[in-house]
Amino acid sequence: MEFASINLSLIDFEDETFLVGNKDNLSSLQSSIEEIGLLNPPILRDRGGSYQIVNGWKRFVSCRELGYKEVLCKVYSSSELSDTACIKIIYTENKDRLSDIELSELILLYKQSCSISDKDLINKILPLFEIPPSRKHLDKFLALASLEKEIKNTFYKGEITIEQCQMLSEISKSNQLPVLKNLLLKYNLNNNESRQVIQIVEEIALRDLKSIDKVIFEAESVIENENKSKIELRRELRKIRYPELSKVEEDYKKALDDLKIPKQINLFINQFFEGNDLELRIKIKSPEELSLILSYLENSVDNGSIEKLLDIINKGHE
Repeated sequence: MEFASINLSLIDFEDETFLVGNKDNLSSLQSSIEEIGLLNPPILRDRGGSYQIVNGWKRFVSCRELGYKEVLCKVYSSSELSDTACIKIIYTENKDRLSDIELSELILLYKQSCSISDKDLINKILPLFEIPPSRKHLDKFLALASLEKEIKNTFYKGEITIEQCQMLSEISKSNQLPVLKNLLLKYNLNNNESRQVIQIVEEIALRDLKSIDKVIFEAESVIENENKSKIELRRELRKIRYPELSKVEEDYKKALDDLKIPKQINLFINQFFEGNDLELRIKIKSPEELSLILSYLENSVDNGSIEKLLDIINKGHE
């Protein structure tokens, strides 16, 4: 290895063999280089007539865009640095700031460049990257690595989370971009909302033999507001997924409205009508208040209002 000032025209920017992550969003790095210069020399491998970028893609691109002609680099000969050694350098140089997406790309790079078996990936490479050596973890990272570039770039821009990337990696490849564009980004879903909505949309699509796009379109078409909210979308999706349960919920809400319950009484049922009971909680400040509430409840029993609520709950439980 030697330190040398290399003309950028000799660097092969088309060779992205060791590009992990992306080379966009360079404004802050460029500002730093303009202000204090390039402090950490990037790493090249001499390929005899041209140079291959091993580590420091963003630094090279930033310098090129800033008009640099030459950059001080660490230069290795091909005999000094194998592909395996290059991958180890990338990890060592960046380990404290690598995302799971970038780690996944390193693991896939090992698998493809070094012709290594899954068994060796699990037992030798995952521990090298401080990942528990298991089939489950290997499958997780390989699935992340196989995500579309558009999804990865959306993550790098900070528009979705690593958890949402993981959710996308677990669904069929044909559904990943539609879910990204028409659900996660369009409705700005958080992690929990994403998990719930993706599950229910997939269940509907599988049951009704429809595409993800078609399911989302049908739910949105019912919503009258021009600016559709995620709450409205989730409600309509739930109606499509559980039509009978949704009808029971509507009947229960109407019966509850008709009951005109005093504010001192709170009624509770299981969210999915999995039980057949109705829970009442009463808050009072005086004996007189309790007497009025008990009188109201007695009248509600006599006129059949409570029985109607219980019948609806039992219907949802069936």
